[in-house]
Amino acid sequence: MEHTILIVDDEIDIVNMLGDYFEFNGYQVITAFSGMEALQKAEKGPDLILLDVNMPDMDGLAVCRSIRDFVSCPILFLTAKIEDGDKIKGFRAGGDDYIVKPFSIDEL
Repeated sequence: MEHTILIVDDEIDIVNMLGDYFEFNGYQVITAFSGMEALQKAEKGPDLILLDVNMPDMDGLAVCRSIRDFVSCPILFLTAKIEDGDKIKGFRAGGDDYIVKPFSIDEL
């Protein structure tokens, strides 16, 4: 069975790089470039969500809070915010992990 990853980031290069990497490694990839689009795509039931915090229309924290009631898969935040307070906000919003940009693909 193929696992599905939802990648949400407003930076097209990051989405493309991650999408290519995971597809090459046998995952089905769904992409979204905004918080509103992420809300719609999360309804497809991904096995994992990689979610950027900083997005223009709806930030990743709000997305996470909105989908956590019906999405039980792990949600990993990808963000440039490095302060402990930012990480705590991410966990309180329902995130399972917090990966700081720039990151290595091996770490992810």
